[in-house]
Amino acid sequence: MNTTTIADARLGVGTGDVTQLRVVHSEWVKLRSLRSTGWTLGSAVLLLIGLGLPLCLQASHHWSPAEVQSRDQDPVFQSLGGLLLAQIPIGVLGVLTMTGEYATGMIRATLGLVPKRLPVLWAKVAVFGAASFVLMLVAALVSFLVGQVPLSHHGVGVTLGSPGAARAVLGAAGYLALVGLLGLALGALLRHTAGAVSALLGVLLGLPILFGLLPESWQPAARFLPTLLGEGMASTSPPSVTHQLSPGLCFVVMSLYTVVGLVAGAFVLARRDV
Repeated sequence: MNTTTIADARLGVGTGDVTQLRVVHSEWVKLRSLRSTGWTLGSAVLLLIGLGLPLCLQASHHWSPAEVQSRDQDPVFQSLGGLLLAQIPIGVLGVLTMTGEYATGMIRATLGLVPKRLPVLWAKVAVFGAASFVLMLVAALVSFLVGQVPLSHHGVGVTLGSPGAARAVLGAAGYLALVGLLGLALGALLRHTAGAVSALLGVLLGLPILFGLLPESWQPAARFLPTLLGEGMASTSPPSVTHQLSPGLCFVVMSLYTVVGLVAGAFVLARRDV
């Protein structure tokens, strides 16, 4: 009997006393026990913080205070620019959170203990969503504070109390958590790690490249791509400058993508054989 099964048994899962809270606790044990959790979350943190600093160092030598005051330049997003790469490990971990059990065959034991199935998916969503958001919020805050040091030395930095700064930090963390949940949804749909990761990378990286090759008349639709939504959520510049949707609308659209994916994943999980 493996560690996960023992944890489930101690929680009373599979003994006639299955509750959503106990399933959530079981999924938390699973997430902590995965080797991939530490590696991928650590990579996301390093990318978010490690790329923000050099981006801010470069900008500090080229921006003027007038550009920042007119909001033509965005020091907040500059310090959070690493989210465009940090989204990859977060999304991959979301996929692995779902497909890892299919790869090992553990999904049979999990669904045998929780035969209604959907509580397992909702527990994974709750555990992974909360864990990734909290960690990415801390990483985004550190990235912001570190990035503003060189910018402030050249008079182009801002503080967390500046208009839109705190909201952008929250938006960056929220976007990364939603990307992870989108990966989890794709994992539930496809049940195969390579396929789900490929689909996720196609959405995050492939679609922006494809839109760049399309006629100019198609370019306004690119604002609805997940990566552009992430930029909008982590930005303080007005839509008239960025040519993106408002941060609030970016959050709504990105959340809608994630919800649709999870509903489709729930439908597949409930209908398909293991």
